[in-house]
Amino acid sequence: MEYKWLHKSDSKKLILFFNGWSCDEQPFKTVGSDGSDVLMVYDYHDLTLPKQVIESIHLYETVSVIAWSFGVWVAQLALYPLKNMLSRTIAVNGTVKPVDKYSGIPAPIAMGTLSGLNDRNLEKFQRRMFSEQEQWECFNQNKPLRPFAEVKNELFLLLQHFRGQRMKDDFYDTALISRSDLIFPSANQYHYWEGKADIIELNHGHFCFYGFDNWEELIHLIDI
Repeated sequence: MEYKWLHKSDSKKLILFFNGWSCDEQPFKTVGSDGSDVLMVYDYHDLTLPKQVIESIHLYETVSVIAWSFGVWVAQLALYPLKNMLSRTIAVNGTVKPVDKYSGIPAPIAMGTLSGLNDRNLEKFQRRMFSEQEQWECFNQNKPLRPFAEVKNELFLLLQHFRGQRMKDDFYDTALISRSDLIFPSANQYHYWEGKADIIELNHGHFCFYGFDNWEELIHLIDI
């Protein structure tokens, strides 16, 4: 794993964000912070949580976790031993059964994405993450800058990781589900999270972050 600070000040509150496959910090430049430090984890070619991230968790009074897409699975695996130190755990458009006919992305689709992946198909995948043209245009102007070979290798390794690691289904408190998600079918998300976490519906596509001015707005959804 790699990590990068999206927002860093002298806050006593930390938001730890587990990004989705193929992404980096670029698409999130327009998402602000209302006083929290925001630390992003990404690039899941391995599942080792950097020691700097672990050390950072111990420095804050409150730590909230927001995990998106495939990052939902990674976060529960990486952070489960530290669960008692986390004040909120929020899954966004993902499950901890990420490749599954009923609870995630059906296996033929996941494997087909990998086998057919090229620059053109990656852009098609990115376009399908959005239900609103304006949000897609914002993303398109702030696309991830990671090399294609690295991104493809990450997906290959993630699909291997999913097969070889046991999941924890009691990590998340809340699941945010976009009604128009074309990547993780919303029906499968509902099927998985019902009875496991509080569910909040969003009127967005798979990438929902441009619907919020800052990271805290996602967390405050829980308090409404």
